[in-house]
Amino acid sequence: MISPLARRLRLGQAIRELREQRGMTGATLARHAGLDRTAVSKVENGERRPLDTVLRILDVLLPEGEEQYRALQRVARDGLAKGWWTEAKYGGMGARQARTAEIECGARTILEYQNNLLPGLLQTEAYARHRGQVSLDDGADFDLSGTVAGRLARQHQISGPDGSEYDVVLEPQAIERLPVPPKIMREQLHHLLTLATTRDNVSVRVLPVDARLGRGAVPRSPFSLYAYPDPEDLTLVAVDTVWADLLVTEAREAQRYARLFEQLREAALSPEDSAELIQKAADALAAEA
Repeated sequence: MISPLARRLRLGQAIRELREQRGMTGATLARHAGLDRTAVSKVENGERRPLDTVLRILDVLLPEGEEQYRALQRVARDGLAKGWWTEAKYGGMGARQARTAEIECGARTILEYQNNLLPGLLQTEAYARHRGQVSLDDGADFDLSGTVAGRLARQHQISGPDGSEYDVVLEPQAIERLPVPPKIMREQLHHLLTLATTRDNVSVRVLPVDARLGRGAVPRSPFSLYAYPDPEDLTLVAVDTVWADLLVTEAREAQRYARLFEQLREAALSPEDSAELIQKAADALAAEA
């Protein structure tokens, strides 16, 4: 399965482009399709809509026999698929994490930059549970067990036999600070080392404080890029904010994030030197753990 959200966003962009090529407004297209104007807007924005709604829009824009019509029909069907994150047993993982799981699904590559904490795809159960408890103690309202279960289930995206190529750049504080007790952090660092040194599809690099950043661009917040096997699908960028993730879908903006990540990766330590640094951080916790 390829991310249903990525498919819906691809469909929405294609419909918008076809509509504009024909000089139609959203209201005009909706009228010809016998739909409310908001239905067209929702499809173009990647929202989940019934297949019948999409087909009525396509019938206005394209002859049914054209290959593009058939291709977009397939994309529309893919966009309605329901993944594991919709199952009842993961209902407690929360809307934000479920959306992340949907974006990750079927990604060919995931590129991630994290500045303070370790990414969810690399967290141990104990690390995830402690961080969740901290948020609850600070007044957050969510199902801790559901959140942890969802985080562990998401990790199959990189640990499975056909796992995504996962490349992450970490700031030093992500491995040297203690956002969890020493014992949990040491276990977490050992887990990180295992993934980084035994899985061919996982690459972990640490960006040293004295790194030379080329043009000098510095990211202000964590972000992740997702590319899918079908080149017609959009490259998506999720930018981490305090309470939500901003999803970037415009190709030019996604390319800017891709260039920024490449700059960070080039300035970071090699995977081998990064593993040595992570090992030192773990060893330094031996007495406290």
